Amino acid sequence: MNTLTAPQRSDGRHSDLPDTLRNLPLHDRTPRTSLPDRLALRVALTLLLWSTRPPRRPVSAVRRQAELDRERRERAWQQRAARLPLL
Repeated sequence: MNTLTAPQRSDGRHSDLPDTLRNLPLHDRTPRTSLPDRLALRVALTLLLWSTRPPRRPVSAVRRQAELDRERRERAWQQRAARLPLL
């Protein structure tokens, strides 16, 4: 909302705040987030971060994938070596 085009109140009589709240210092009127809301936000943030983590593979699957990659590179090297011209 643009504050330059918003309706302005020029008269204090039509204010929504009662006189007791209008005279309080600003630090007493700051909005506070309730404890259940803060707890819910913390839980939501934790679940969001947990759900976006990368999938974990078991160590044996990581080792097996490394062995397969090594074997694939070895086969590719042997195939390239077999295509080299003989001297």
